[in-house]
Amino acid sequence: MTALRTFPSGLRVAVVTAIAAIASVIVNAALVWIAKASDASLQDYSHFRLSDYGTLSVVGVIGAGVAWYIATRYLATPRAIFFRVAVVVTLVLWAPDIWILIKHEPTRAVLFLVLMHLTVALITYNLLVFAAPVGSREAPSAVTLEPRSRRVVALQQDAVPTRVPRVVWVVLMIAVAIDFFAGLIGMLYVPFNRPNGWLVHRDEAIYLLHALLGGVLGVAALAVVLHVSRRTSVHRVDRIAAISGLCGMLVGALGGVLCAFHPLRLLGMALMFVGVSVAFFGYLIPMIDETPPVAPERASSTT
Repeated sequence: MTALRTFPSGLRVAVVTAIAAIASVIVNAALVWIAKASDASLQDYSHFRLSDYGTLSVVGVIGAGVAWYIATRYLATPRAIFFRVAVVVTLVLWAPDIWILIKHEPTRAVLFLVLMHLTVALITYNLLVFAAPVGSREAPSAVTLEPRSRRVVALQQDAVPTRVPRVVWVVLMIAVAIDFFAGLIGMLYVPFNRPNGWLVHRDEAIYLLHALLGGVLGVAALAVVLHVSRRTSVHRVDRIAAISGLCGMLVGALGGVLCAFHPLRLLGMALMFVGVSVAFFGYLIPMIDETPPVAPERASSTT
């Protein structure tokens, strides 16, 4: 008998994700109430609006749920990699907090924003990992297979998965990071309450740089997906990274389109942030994966 890994169903992950989103919004609402009660000057603080932190929290938790669902099915060590990604995501989410602190936002408000981001990460990670866990069960070993089945397995094992060069993932990660910071700067300098339209009339250079980088990254992400799809044997981690990068860029592009319309601008900004995050951490996975392919050893025949 051999151990066979089992993974949570899609319905279970969806339910746990919904619970994590509701819990995150409730806890963040409580933190906002404490912040306002402790400092009357924060009553009208823009980032403490429910529509603001609630939308961002729900979109972020949904992204984490999708990531966990994929990780449990395609990664050899899903929990370890998911933990590392969660740590890096939390650090990235603190970058805007540090930026607005530098821009002389109220220190107490920024500290509560840092705590809110950490709370969402802790709630989401623990609920997904422990309420929708990866398990194992015993399964018949390969020696019990029929001769024809054993030959099929042997042929499948003979194909050694190839890996995309790490420099490709590094370059893509750097480009996505530059695009993220360009979008962050644009979010702070381009007026949020600008009228509907595809073009802005202030800080056009930042806006166009962000759009141009996004377009180039979209083409690069598509090229990587086409590259791995043409290979007959590609390591599953590289395949996940390529698809995640493309999906992230598509989500970001959708967010950019929504930003042209004022009523949908907040949702569009959230989708752009999630899209860039998905792409970045998708390209990060091959860098932290601990299971590089090893050439299979041929079993010696016995007579």
